[in-house]
Parts: sequence; C-alpha cells; structure tokens
Amino acid sequence: MSGSRPRHPGPPYDGGLRLPRSTGSGEVPQDGRRSSDREADRPSRRGPVLQGPAEQGTLRSRGLAEALRLFVRPALDRMPATDASLGRLRTLTSGAGRAAALESTNDWSSDGPVPGLWVGRKRFFDSDKVIYHVHGGGFTFGSPWSHKALASRIASETGVPVFLPDYRLAPEHPHPAATEDTIAGWEWLIEMGFPAEDIVVAGDSAGGNLALQLVAYLERTRAPMPAGVVLLSPWIDLDFTDMTERDRTRKDPFLALGLAELCRRQYAPGVDPDDPAISPINYEPSPDWPPFLIQAGGQEIFRGGIERMAENFAEHGVRHEFQLWPDQFHVFQVFHPLVPEARVAVRDIGSFVRGCLRR
Repeated sequence: MSGSRPRHPGPPYDGGLRLPRSTGSGEVPQDGRRSSDREADRPSRRGPVLQGPAEQGTLRSRGLAEALRLFVRPALDRMPATDASLGRLRTLTSGAGRAAALESTNDWSSDGPVPGLWVGRKRFFDSDKVIYHVHGGGFTFGSPWSHKALASRIASETGVPVFLPDYRLAPEHPHPAATEDTIAGWEWLIEMGFPAEDIVVAGDSAGGNLALQLVAYLERTRAPMPAGVVLLSPWIDLDFTDMTERDRTRKDPFLALGLAELCRRQYAPGVDPDDPAISPINYEPSPDWPPFLIQAGGQEIFRGGIERMAENFAEHGVRHEFQLWPDQFHVFQVFHPLVPEARVAVRDIGSFVRGCLRR
C-alpha cells in the first residue's frame, strides 16, 4: 500500500455560487481594480472550483425565488387591472427603493427638460463622468426612487454618480413619451458638459428597452455614442409568444404574465408589437454601437428575447458580453443585499463601467 492519505469525497452540493454562462465578442472593457487585494479580479472570471450541478444557484437565491413564486407571483396574478391597483404598485415600488438605500446621498434635479435623481456618495457629485440609468417598471410604474437602492450600489462599485431620469409613464403618457424623455435626458447631460464618451447608459427591464431606443436614435442621427451600455433583464420584445410558452412550462418567480400584457396595452395601444420603436430586438444592430454588458436570469420569461438579441449582436459584430445567471429571476441584481449572485453581478457591472470610462 502506498503511504498516501485516502481521498474523501467532497461535501454534498449546498447550493454554492454558480458563475453565469457567459458568451460574447471577448472585446468588452473590463477593469478589475478593487479597494482590496481579495477583490482584485473581476468576480465572475475567478472563483473557487465548483462542485455539483452547473445550473443551480445558491440555496439563498433559490429560496428567495421559491418564496417569490409562492407568495408574490400569485398576488400579482390576482391584481385587478385597475387604476387603483397601478397606484398601489407605484407607491409600493418607490417606497421599497427609498427604504433600501439609506446609505446614499441623493439630489433631486429639475434643471433639465426631464427631472431626475442623482444618486451616490456626496464626493461622487464632482465627477466628470456619469451613469445614465433608465429605470424599469413595465413603462407604467417604477421611478427614480424605486431604483435608488440599485443605483446607489452601482455608484458605490464604480465611484461614479448615477442619474435616474423621471420619464413619463403610461397610461397617462403612452408611447412614445418614455422614449422622448429618455432622449431628452441624455441630451441634457451632453448640454451640461458631460461628453458622450464619459457616460455609460444603463437600463433594467423596460428601462433596457428605452436604453436601446436611445442607442438606435443616436445611430440614426449620427450623434456620439456612450462609452458603454449595461442591460439588466431588458424587456426588448413586446411580442408575447415566447414569454407565454416559457411561463406555461415554468412560472416566472417574479413576473406576472397578465401584468406584463396590461403594461404593454397601456404603453403602446394599437402599436404592432413587432415595431422596433417598441420592440428594439427588431432593430438591426451595428458594429458602430458601443460595447454592451447584458445580464439575465435563467428563470425569467424575457430570457428568450434576450438570448436572441445576444445572437443578433454576435452576428452583426457588436462588442458585448452576455451573462445568463443560473436559477436567477428578473432583475435579480435588485436583491444584492440578500443574494450572493446579485452581489457578484453588480461587481461585474462595476468592472465593465470602470473599463468603459477608463481614459
């Protein structure tokens, strides 16, 4: 017998961190600089040797997803399609965002054509760079306040202030009001003295749709492009064929299909869902577009459209990285205080933004 020590099997899989399935052009800016040596590398490019199923998230993230599926999703499914319900949803989302971002400083601005919220540490406000984050909410709810916590975390990761435009919402202001406001907010930042190459555009869910509308507009007008674009679970395809099939197979933990259909009807009544003006997946991407970081959850019903967008980017030479996070749900990054994957994903956003703005 050899004198070697016997090998013991590793511990059973306990839901440890699963890195995303990442695809793309390989030319996306990165900057892994962190305040400590322990975090010196880009988080999703490092990590321990992982064991167990490759398509499972941590126990904490899976537990949260199941809780959302059991308690939040049924409540959203039962929510009547009334103005009163929409008002309650607006109040709830804004209040939650305010409460979760107590560590940040904010400054409301009404100087431009679109009011908005500056978020970040006080020292960030003298920065000559900015993140222009367009919030989600199905074009009908959400606000700068509802996304203050996420914006605060991104500002902390990057050392750059975030400006959240308070664009007009449907049904009071249907399409194209939100797109017009997104463009007007961008142009105001340019007029304020921020060069396009010092601005990173970000958007989650419906805000990701509007961020892509902005990029398409800048291409049409031959205006300077931003330094980069971050898309978090972007709602870019307002045709419901794929979403309905996915939700029938396995219910999305966080997105109610009926609520999404209501949002579409209120946002763009009478507009063909295949019209690129509301479904930017139908634009033809250009290699002249800025680099993109795209993050999506493996369980969300928007996954199919997001995957097709990433494929379109690859076919047309758009610099991008697409991360599909196992077991995660729609805009899981919002839960960064609770979910390990969300913390790592936000750190990746920080690496991407710093890389785009480094010059």
